[in-house]
Amino acid sequence: MLAQRLKQLRAEKGINQIELAQKMGVTQGTVGKWETEKRVPDVEMLHKLAAYFSVPIDFLLGPDTGLILLARNLSGIPEKERDELINVFNSTMENYLKNKGIKND
Repeated sequence: MLAQRLKQLRAEKGINQIELAQKMGVTQGTVGKWETEKRVPDVEMLHKLAAYFSVPIDFLLGPDTGLILLARNLSGIPEKERDELINVFNSTMENYLKNKGIKND
């Protein structure tokens, strides 16, 4: 998911791998490895990428991954409230993707 999203976001922004690498302070080879799923950015870099492209980290990782991370953070919340929060998350993510004109895989 991350590889596809990075390619898509770069295309939307009209930049190539070299330009993204320069913005992120990494090599073009590193960006290439992200986009071929040979390497995954660390958490700090995910934050940096999300900020640069003005998207949530969950979008970069994919909604399923984001939902898993959200669920882990909600483990101490009663089930009913947790389910409600997950529904809000899913709805928000769907609206965000729809408004950006992005298909949700």
